[in-house]
Amino acid sequence: MVDFTKFQPKSLALGFDGKHPSDNFLSIVKKVHPFGIILFARNFDSPKDIRKIVGRFLAIDKNIEILIDQEGGEKCRILEEPYCPPMPWSLRNEKSSVVYRHFKDSAEALAQLGITINLAPLADIGTGKYIRERTFGKIPNRVGELVVSAVEGISDGGLKPCVKHFPGLGSSELDPHRQLVESDEPLENFEKIHWIPFQAAIEAGVPYIMTTHILVPSLDPKNCATYSSKILDKLRRLGFDGKIFTDDLAEMKGAKLFLPQIRIEKALASGHDIALWCKV
Repeated sequence: MVDFTKFQPKSLALGFDGKHPSDNFLSIVKKVHPFGIILFARNFDSPKDIRKIVGRFLAIDKNIEILIDQEGGEKCRILEEPYCPPMPWSLRNEKSSVVYRHFKDSAEALAQLGITINLAPLADIGTGKYIRERTFGKIPNRVGELVVSAVEGISDGGLKPCVKHFPGLGSSELDPHRQLVESDEPLENFEKIHWIPFQAAIEAGVPYIMTTHILVPSLDPKNCATYSSKILDKLRRLGFDGKIFTDDLAEMKGAKLFLPQIRIEKALASGHDIALWCKV
């Protein structure tokens, strides 16, 4: 059981189970003052429902952020057009203007529902099997170009983008939802390959970046990115001065290295600004 009141206001993003937030969850939101609420497909039957749900949270805190994953293709919570862009892998050979338009159209539609942050796009390099189709390809500079187009499209459409998954999940063959992922790639590969799209997004002014549950001994031999001040320090040294999200700490097995309360404590102590807890 997690006592969310132990954490600073605006340091958590919380998700709930069921079609509508329960009275208990709304009570937690009133007490905790989270940074935001993350929505999943399990929380609504149609996009129209979202407006009502968002209204209940805004009645508690008019400044609360409403988050959703709309990366594109199958990785969307609302699958209908124009809410969901095409699968990023399918856009890898398109003009930047095409990527921009898809993500701008999506953001405009989502904004009409009251959503404020899209946890997208991916800046990962698609060399591994696990995440390949969610990426914009395998060529670092090209991926960076399309990531910037998506970031600008989301921003111009009225939402705030969150680039992920630092320090780079693209080479992984494994899913951090199922286990802690480990990468044996050297620091040089991260600097010259995996961080190129992140650097491009930072230079484009992206406000949020998300890490994930990956252990990279060349960056930190003891701690996965979720709990690593060394890895977050490297992100800051790239020039990022926005807010850093964790990936989900509640249900992803890659994060379950500690008891629930300790996960949040360690993630925030490592330098994350917002701990994501997707099912209260």
